[in-house]
Amino acid sequence: MPPWVKRVQDVKTAYILPGNPDEEGPADRRDSVVIEYTSGDAGQRCTAMRALAGIEHGVIAYTPTGMAVDSNDCLSVDLSP
Repeated sequence: MPPWVKRVQDVKTAYILPGNPDEEGPADRRDSVVIEYTSGDAGQRCTAMRALAGIEHGVIAYTPTGMAVDSNDCLSVDLSP
């Protein structure tokens, strides 16, 4: 896990999602840092993660009400029923 993850607050769980080496795009081949937060807006969390992760990792942010992926420009998807 990258060292910056230890500084992130409100984390329920965090793990690395391995990239797919068979993907054409280099962004799809890199590993992603996945963080499930206990609160907050998924899009804002994703944007903050993107700034910390640099180009080495992709980022995926989950909150109780949404998720956002940096490959989707950190646009949040509502997960509420």
